[in-house]
Amino acid sequence: MAFRKSTLRRLPPFTRKYARLLGDLDSILRRGKNLVEDLARIERESQTLAHARERGAVVEMPQTEAEPGFEL
Repeated sequence: MAFRKSTLRRLPPFTRKYARLLGDLDSILRRGKNLVEDLARIERESQTLAHARERGAVVEMPQTEAEPGFEL
């Protein structure tokens, strides 16, 4: 729960710091929850790739250097 600035001003100093900390924790938790779906997708893709490598279905392409004259 976000506290309004006017509400925080009326609180004693220690309580104000505690309220800000709670707000920060809520924000961090929200961002973490948003990452769950992406992490699950990445983990599934990683397991699929590892399984395909075990079966020999994936052929690794050799790393090559950039073409001459090509700059990023």
